[in-house]
Amino acid sequence: MISEKIALSKERNVYLTTYLIENSKELHPGLKRPLIIICPGGGYAFHSDREAEPIALKYLASGFDAAVLTYGINEFAKMPGPVKDAADAVYYIKSHADEWYVDKDKVFISGFSAGAHCAASLGCFWNNADILPEYKDCQDMIKPAGLILGYPVLDLRASTTHLDIGIKKDAKLDEIDFGQIHPNMPLEKIFVMDEKLGRRVADFEVAMNAYIFGGEYTDEEEDFYSLQNQVTADTPQTFIWHTAGDGLILPKNSLQFATKLSECEVPYELHIFSKGDHGLALGDYVTANFPHEDVPCVTPWMELAIRWINRCTGFDKGMY
Repeated sequence: MISEKIALSKERNVYLTTYLIENSKELHPGLKRPLIIICPGGGYAFHSDREAEPIALKYLASGFDAAVLTYGINEFAKMPGPVKDAADAVYYIKSHADEWYVDKDKVFISGFSAGAHCAASLGCFWNNADILPEYKDCQDMIKPAGLILGYPVLDLRASTTHLDIGIKKDAKLDEIDFGQIHPNMPLEKIFVMDEKLGRRVADFEVAMNAYIFGGEYTDEEEDFYSLQNQVTADTPQTFIWHTAGDGLILPKNSLQFATKLSECEVPYELHIFSKGDHGLALGDYVTANFPHEDVPCVTPWMELAIRWINRCTGFDKGMY
């Protein structure tokens, strides 16, 4: 395996870590493989390790190449910054496809939660010269072959606005410990009063969206980056999975996006698993920190995604 950490933008802390199968003179010499770029989740405030290397190694074990993209977060999460990061990653990989034995026509991009928003944004905006003017003359070099989205943030009005994080009744706003506080979003908009509970809860939707817009935002901005509104016939084929029990990023995100793909006659595959909350990664003991993150009914998603990639590319049938 060839693993290298490549700086795409040191200023924005954007890096691409490769997991490449070395060319072998004995096993499929000269074979060019599909590559899957992985965008970990983390609400645009951090990158989840659970949704990074363990995912890459699963793809690697199936004969694909993989790369983990740490796109812009925190002060660098403001759109369209992360879309450009994803475009830069695809461009870099396609530019090095021959030396890496990557099939440049089979570069997919995958993401989880907010990372899926980053990945799907490229799927929707790859040919938008207003969003990505630097690539207006070579748009095919940044077009993904397909999208693989796990419990994705897609509709910016479809996350929980009522996240009970156990805030005490007498807690002062500036003393609340919460990992999703953007400095440009007023605390009273993040921590809203629940009259029934008699104490504050977190509006996760507002808290996360603040990172996407760099603080407060308008309805028009929220609509624009709600990606079900941006699906066209040019959106790449898509694999989506979610859980019915996701109480943070609601299944509505996936359902609406799939409906728009269907309306635009874009091929897609959608799986909604009956159990499991948000952020399950592989859904097994490998990525579970707690028992509730080990959900057997969810674990087939990876094998389903691998089969879908093979159907899209014919890779498994063309190796002999």
